[in-house]
Formats: sequence, C-alpha cells, structure tokens
Amino acid sequence: MRTRTITIVTAAGLLAGLTACSSGSGTVTGAGPVPQPAVTQTVAATVTAPAPPVPSAPPAPTVTVTVTATVTAPPAVTTPPAETAPAGPADTIDGSGTFLVGTDIRPGTYRTAGPGGRSGGMCYWERARSADGDLDSVIANENLMGQGVVTIKKSDVVFKTQGCQSWTKIG
Repeated sequence: MRTRTITIVTAAGLLAGLTACSSGSGTVTGAGPVPQPAVTQTVAATVTAPAPPVPSAPPAPTVTVTVTATVTAPPAVTTPPAETAPAGPADTIDGSGTFLVGTDIRPGTYRTAGPGGRSGGMCYWERARSADGDLDSVIANENLMGQGVVTIKKSDVVFKTQGCQSWTKIG
C-alpha cells in the first residue's frame, strides 16, 4: 500500500472571509467520522493534481482530495424590545361608556366638543360614587347640547358618558 502525505486547507477561514486560513499536514490512510458542529453553511472544494513523477516506476495515479468544512455562524445579535410603560389609565375618554376612575381613566379636567353624530343632539355625562347605577350614587351630571367641560375627582369611582364626542384631558 502506498501512502502519500498531503496538505489540507480548511474552509473555515475562507467562509469567515479571513485572509489567513488554518492548515495542517498529515498522512491520509483513512479516517473515521469526525464530529461537526450544527450545520449553518457547508463549503466543499475538490483539488485534483497529478502525483509527482517517480523515476523508473509506472505512471502514478491522479490524487483527488475533497475538503468539506461545516461552519456554524455566530448567533445573531438581537436587540431586546424597548420597554414600554405599562398601560395605565387613559387621558382620553370615548364618547359613550362607563369608566372606572384611576383604572380606565385618570382624574382631571376633560373637554368634549359636544354631542356625537348619532346622539340626536344630546350628550350626557355623569360622575358617580359607585358603579351600581343607583340614583343616590350620582355626584353630578349634565345633558350637553354643545361643548362641555367636566372635572373628574380622585374620589369619584365612575364616569359615565353617552352620545358625546371623545373627551380629552386638558388639566
């Protein structure tokens, strides 16, 4: 059996775009499986060269060497999402609905342009001590035919509005 020494240049340096490659020399006589990292990209190169002439010997066979390198790319760098403030009470109020003060909406002074398009020309608002709908829980209320302003206090539990355009916090 004839053994030939060859030099193998790995493709890892080439794949990474480096100018210097790692290399090694060894004797090719057969090899078992080589553990490899997870496949990201595989590069194969085949080099064929005639064997050097040996005086007074029959022509040498052509030697073909195939080098396959599997290289795992570094993990992608990800930027964590920017932290956002937790959703809290809003500074605007839809024109119709029942809203909990301090949970759904912030206390403060709000303005509306008045009745919305389908309200029949009327806009109703109410500040209340509870959400039970009892008439005794109403602190203040009003029917508007034009724009209006209301101050919702920290001590209010509920603000109700019906048929109004959106309310915007102004103070």
